[in-house]
Amino acid sequence: MKDTLHFQFLAVHTYFQRVFLKRLQAIYPDILPGQPKVIDFLMDQKRAYQKEIADGCLIEPPTLSLILEKMERAGLICRRKNLSNNKNVMVELTEKGKMIGRNAQRIFLETEQDFCKTLSADELESLQIILQKVCTSGKEL
Repeated sequence: MKDTLHFQFLAVHTYFQRVFLKRLQAIYPDILPGQPKVIDFLMDQKRAYQKEIADGCLIEPPTLSLILEKMERAGLICRRKNLSNNKNVMVELTEKGKMIGRNAQRIFLETEQDFCKTLSADELESLQIILQKVCTSGKEL
């Protein structure tokens, strides 16, 4: 494996996503990439505008629109027009989406634990601090 930092960033992200999605799809085979991130966001926010979801999930708005269309057809979300502003649509999880969300959150946690099982508590704390700093730097670019 390459030892450059950029490759390691990509590798950790790819491996984590691959393992997580495989575990989730073992229970929900119809879940598509991108959907768990949106579900997880809406589990915390309850309902949100599409722009908030795009920003919160780091997804480009056109890509998010496609993800939301498929999620709506699958009965995972519902979209409602805001009565005060017809241009803005509120998105929220259906009961089916919430059920998947609870399982996804559990699988996220299990996957995190599996990936970090060789780290000490101090290393885990340091990793979290370092990743937060790197993310903050990335936001500023």
